[in-house]
Parts: sequence; structure tokens; C-alpha cells
Amino acid sequence: MKKFLYPFAVALVVILTLSPFFITQFLIKVKIECQSQFGECPETLLSKINNIKPKNLQQTKSEVSKILKKDLLVLDSAMQYKLPATLLVNIIVKKPAFAIKDNSTGKIFTVDSEGKILSEVASTSLPLIIQNDQIPNLFALKLILGVYQMYQVGYGTITNDALVVDMPTGLRVIFPLRSEDSEILLGGLRLIYAKVTTDYPGVYSQIDMRYKNPVLR
Repeated sequence: MKKFLYPFAVALVVILTLSPFFITQFLIKVKIECQSQFGECPETLLSKINNIKPKNLQQTKSEVSKILKKDLLVLDSAMQYKLPATLLVNIIVKKPAFAIKDNSTGKIFTVDSEGKILSEVASTSLPLIIQNDQIPNLFALKLILGVYQMYQVGYGTITNDALVVDMPTGLRVIFPLRSEDSEILLGGLRLIYAKVTTDYPGVYSQIDMRYKNPVLR
């Protein structure tokens, strides 16, 4: 009889020892807290996470993982269990560099430095390009960022296969949407703009950068 009682006693001790782990993993329903490097997680991500119905730890981690993998805002993530029943989700959010506005719908989207749309927003202070679709043109976005950094002009418009930017002095600058180097165009603009506004104020209304030798009109 003792031979049978001893293994049973050992098994019972193991179960009792590990029971908090099993209870936490499979029985207790956990709540979710989400934090980013900026504080609270983005609203768009929070709304998805908050839609998860209360489940045990393993089920919750599985559902959160699926959401994080699909969310374009998330660069990296980690999850941590906190007693008594909380799953802490820590994420690193991709930082938007520009924004685009779809002229046909009025919707505004933030865009990362690689030209990928991150999220839809109601408004933005990022350098913005107004266009007739939702496909980011990374070259044009780099141009408007450069113009913003030099002259604090925060938006431009893509029209007739060109980027049009209206400067504070009234001069209109027209950029090509394709070129070998955006920095070359921006450097050329700096030189020409300084010359025109200093030596020929009010004489010209346009600087067309689409040509090898920029055209003044």
C-alpha cells in the first residue's frame, strides 16, 4: 500500500506547488495595460486591444500578439505578467516623419521615413502633402520635409505630375516627382531662392526646378 501512496503523495505535492502557475495561465481572467515609449499606447491600437474579451493569460497573450504583428505602428513589443491578474504590454511605436492628405476624401494619414502609412489622424503638424490618392510618394515627402526645415513651409500639393509649394514671399516652387537626389534639388532651391528674393524681389513668381537649369518665370 505504501508503494502506491508515495508516488501519489509526490504527484500531489507537485500539483499543489505548480497550481498558482496553472491557475494563472488557464483559469484567472486577466486585464490588459498597454504602454509605449511616449506613455499610453496609440488610440487606434488601444481600441483593438480593448475589444479583446476577458480571457486567461495564455489566450490573452495569443490574441494581443496577433494584433501587435498586424499593427503598422508597432516597431517592437514585449509582454509581462503582473500580479494579481494583469498583462502589461510594452511597445515601441514607429515615429511618423510626414503626412499625406487625400484630396478626394479629406482623410489624413501619417507616414514613416520609409514611405509606409502608419495611421489615419484628424489633424497633424507634420510636413504634409495634399494629393488625389492615398499612395505616399517618398521622394515628394522628402522634398516637403526639406522645404519645411529651411523655410517652415509645412505643406505642398501634387498636381500635374509635380510637387507645388507656395512660399511665404508669394513665389511658387515647382519640383519634379522624380530625380536622382532630393538634396541636390533642395540645395539648388536655397541658392536660387536667396538670389531671387534678395536681388529681384517681386520680379518673378515661379521657380521651376523640373529642368536641369531651373527656370524663372
